[in-house]
Amino acid sequence: MMIQIKLIKENKLTDQAELKADVIEVTVSGTFKKEHVFNSPEGVLGTLTIKGSKGEGSFTGAGNLLLDFKKPSVWKSQYEFQEGNATIGKAQPPKKLSRAFNIGFDGESYQLKPGGSKLRSWTLKNSQGQGICEILPRGGLKRGAFIRIGAEIPLKLLVFTYCLVVKRWQEESAAAAA
Repeated sequence: MMIQIKLIKENKLTDQAELKADVIEVTVSGTFKKEHVFNSPEGVLGTLTIKGSKGEGSFTGAGNLLLDFKKPSVWKSQYEFQEGNATIGKAQPPKKLSRAFNIGFDGESYQLKPGGSKLRSWTLKNSQGQGICEILPRGGLKRGAFIRIGAEIPLKLLVFTYCLVVKRWQEESAAAAA
């Protein structure tokens, strides 16, 4: 199990930082302001803070990496991932009432679909249909997730994918409670 993060001077992540690991564990704490900590075998990769029911949040990582997850419209299931003032990723369902997402990230197309090895898991695939990662709930009474990585993935795309899955899990929980 190995995480490889390309570094530049002063231990700052580059824009091309990619992860190569078998599993990353995300632990969650908090109630209204939830902190999702991304734990790799080599240490903490960063923390995602999601505030309130709207589900928007910020990720803080090594080297002053700061990313924002936003939902620009209350009415549409569209999401944006931003670094500073630049939008680096966008996601939307391929059709109305679909649980899946089409993701545009760094000039590439991806698809995030429910299903995988376990119930409530989600799988990210590239434009060739190759599985890149799978996000599974930790299970039992534990909040958070396990992320199984099958191919190299930029840290920013991994965080964006996780944000989208958490949003869908929140929607499923709200629907089940209603």
